[in-house]
Amino acid sequence: MQQAIVAKQDLRTLGPAGVSAHVARHGTGASVELDRICAQHEAHTALLYWFTDLPAAIAEARRTRRPILSLRLLGRLDQALSCANSRFFRRMLYPHAAINNALRDRFVLHWQSVRPVPIVTIDFGNGKRVTRPLTGNSLHLVLDPGGRPVDALPGLVAPEVFAAQLAQAHRFALADRTQLAAAHGKALAKSAAPPPAPDRATAASMIAMTKHVVEAPILRAIAPPSLAHDTRTNLALHARIHDAFARGRGVQATSEELVAWIYRDLFLMPPDDPALGLDVPDPFSAIA
Repeated sequence: MQQAIVAKQDLRTLGPAGVSAHVARHGTGASVELDRICAQHEAHTALLYWFTDLPAAIAEARRTRRPILSLRLLGRLDQALSCANSRFFRRMLYPHAAINNALRDRFVLHWQSVRPVPIVTIDFGNGKRVTRPLTGNSLHLVLDPGGRPVDALPGLVAPEVFAAQLAQAHRFALADRTQLAAAHGKALAKSAAPPPAPDRATAASMIAMTKHVVEAPILRAIAPPSLAHDTRTNLALHARIHDAFARGRGVQATSEELVAWIYRDLFLMPPDDPALGLDVPDPFSAIA
């Protein structure tokens, strides 16, 4: 029994080679052991190895001369009920052939929880309840092989857009760092991302600003995701990140400073806020 436990631990400590060893022995089917080795829920869909210790990821990046793709999320990537963005990453992005090859061959992968994911329960009043995580935002922080931030890819976008973002970030990470601000300036000039058109519920909530202040967090939390809308929204946010790097702010920031700024000022979900920006007054509390 002890030998079996040691063997399992060894596969995790082998890094990506441990994933290959497991597949060679047991195939690519879903298994709890494969999830443990990869540190990802439903790991059989992508067969990617994720570091959960940043210094270890940086050591591997220096050894391989690869950039680091550091996923920052609400909850944990190795649990089923992580935030909505990260669950879509697992289902739509990481298994995508072009993205999967880029992640495996060109990056060192790492994930880190920003904070626990909030859980909402909807009571339908007839004995039926639905419990699920709120639609928390995630981002992919891109670090050079020395662990310094070079870009950040916010939220969920269409697979072809994400593949292009990865290619661009890879170039940023391996280029002369003194040219990073200029490179982001050029990317910003090319992006010219138009502001996203608000969906119907959000547009209705903006009729009066006081009404919007109350409703917007709730809509953001429970509205079903639209890939096209999310792509437009997150490209606009990425343009603001390009601008921050072009002005020197992103170049000088640490990883944690950059992540905190994105969650606070772009996602409007401050990680240090116990209610994550969702603690708003009941709009009907003043009605007699």
